[in-house]
Amino acid sequence: MNETLERHQRHAAITSPYTPGNVDAAIRHLERVLSAEGANSLFGQTYWRSRVCQVSATRGLQRDQRARLERLMDRLADAGAQ
Repeated sequence: MNETLERHQRHAAITSPYTPGNVDAAIRHLERVLSAEGANSLFGQTYWRSRVCQVSATRGLQRDQRARLERLMDRLADAGAQ
């Protein structure tokens, strides 16, 4: 798992409103927003990082879903390093 994602999950009691049945829509939304607006959007990195962590807390995620979330977290980390 992505180190940044692990750290956020350890430091917060994250619950997810998503299920394995609707989590793909949430991931697609995050991918769309973060590719269009980037991590420097109106809400900022902290908001988007918490959203990715929230979705990541969904029980029963498949390997490809987890990989997509890790890529989103990496994108946020890269944007923060600029």
